[in-house]
Amino acid sequence: MFFQYILEVWKSLTRRRVRVFIEEKEYELLDAKSGNFSVITYNIAGLPQVISSAKTDRSSSIAHIGSLVNDFDVAHIQEDFNYNYYLYQSGNLHPYRTISMGLAIFGDGLDSLSKYPITNFKRVEWQNRTGSDRLTPKGFSHCTMHLALGVAVDFCNIHANSQDHPRAAKARRANYLQLANYINKHSVGKAIVVAGDFNSHFAFSEDNLEEFMVKTHLQDSWIMLERDDVMPTIDPLFLCMDIMDIDNESESIDKIMFRSNEQITLMPKKYEVEREKFVDKLGEPLSDHWPVSVVFDWMINE
Repeated sequence: MFFQYILEVWKSLTRRRVRVFIEEKEYELLDAKSGNFSVITYNIAGLPQVISSAKTDRSSSIAHIGSLVNDFDVAHIQEDFNYNYYLYQSGNLHPYRTISMGLAIFGDGLDSLSKYPITNFKRVEWQNRTGSDRLTPKGFSHCTMHLALGVAVDFCNIHANSQDHPRAAKARRANYLQLANYINKHSVGKAIVVAGDFNSHFAFSEDNLEEFMVKTHLQDSWIMLERDDVMPTIDPLFLCMDIMDIDNESESIDKIMFRSNEQITLMPKKYEVEREKFVDKLGEPLSDHWPVSVVFDWMINE
């Protein structure tokens, strides 16, 4: 075990230095004008077992997660630190997977698994972080996925600054301004899906999600499908509910946002907090978050 750990440390250092994140593969694309795809975002609590807040064994739980996300076309994963081998090598079948940066401290914990080819993959660190978030190169990833011949959609996988005290919330607001500027520079005029652990609530006065959406012209799938496009109002007495008590009607900090463009229309059709699927044999959650999924229809605009 000791030598395996040393090997993983070396891999982490090497990956961070040379910035190699994705295996290049040859691929052929279907010629289609419409279709659908599913996206799941999941914080898998991949910190070492001794400090993880998840209740179940991390190696076996993350191995189980790796096989369960096969049911989704695109999986955005956060906190993929110390157990990436189990996530990828225990039955996962996605042909396109980003190469993990590795262990906690060295890695950002962000990985994406896809049934669609991934190109132009890049990781970006937040310029503002607080507390324990400073211990990793935490941030977001940005890439392009190819749904069909000539049909390309950009994707971002994010993990925003955590905690709600004033300094942490200020850093998180800066995260979203940084992300908005990046999207407005690198995804100009493109359809995009932004998913991940936002660590934010629309009703919390210290968060700036609505401003972020205005700057990027993004829409939130939960607001559209579960709230009939009604944005939650700011609550000066806002209290965050337990993350494991959420359901489709309550807001999750794990979100999936999207934007169409002149060429491609994206339309979310189903939103789900995946409470039933991602549990062990005893019914215990496999992580300290529930994953959130959305099924999108897409079509080429004539």
